[in-house]
Amino acid sequence: MGFQSQASLWASPQAGPLWESHVVGQWLRWRDWQRPAASLWYWQDRFGNEVDLLLDVDQKLVAIECKLSAHPEPGAARGIQKLRDFYGRERVGAAFVACTSQEPFDLGDGVLARSGWHTWEI
Repeated sequence: MGFQSQASLWASPQAGPLWESHVVGQWLRWRDWQRPAASLWYWQDRFGNEVDLLLDVDQKLVAIECKLSAHPEPGAARGIQKLRDFYGRERVGAAFVACTSQEPFDLGDGVLARSGWHTWEI
């Protein structure tokens, strides 16, 4: 991709999409190794609200939004809130923001920020 250094990669407009691809790739591998029956989806409504990754596991949706940040703001979960409005809270189980932080932390309203460098227990 032509990056001359790690700093030029992180500063580029491609860093966010590359992060999202990394996170999705981790969950694809998890699905293939751990839960082959699980479905993975992307969700977007007609207003442009989106969730980067939905795992459909045992009739529940697990929402994962990808943010290239160590400390994403609570607004990072806006798409997850819209997903819950659309499908209902009973259909959407766990909700996460996959970020670069090593320690999980609460973003409020049932959304947990977790490290996107690897998968976690759902």
